[in-house]
Amino acid sequence: MKDYAKSDAAYEAALVSDPNNVQVLNNYSYFLSLRGEKLDKAKQMAGKVVKQFPDNDTYLDTYAWVLYKLKDYAGAKTTLEKALQTTKDASVIEHYGDVLYQLGDKDKAVAEWQRARKAGVASNLLERKLKDRKLYE
Repeated sequence: MKDYAKSDAAYEAALVSDPNNVQVLNNYSYFLSLRGEKLDKAKQMAGKVVKQFPDNDTYLDTYAWVLYKLKDYAGAKTTLEKALQTTKDASVIEHYGDVLYQLGDKDKAVAEWQRARKAGVASNLLERKLKDRKLYE
């Protein structure tokens, strides 16, 4: 419904009730990153989750995506490489390709996008990225 003010208020209320709720911290930070809003807050929340669960590929992906939105591509790459040690999630693999593209490694980015396609459902932009060998966001 894109009622972001109500959504944010609900997340904030949940955090008042339970400031260490991992699901709320992770989801709130991810949705903020998708919107490109309150990225410093998103980084803090996602970082808190990753400290508790340093090997969880989902949480690492969220943290990496916040870093990506902050244009910290090197940090996002390092974080995603850790997630890739255990993940089979196509979205995580696609995100890694996006990071590689931003770092100027187009061929490796395309290879990761191809790997993401084989892994399963990723973004609705994946086929376009592969066709044009170009990043779309």
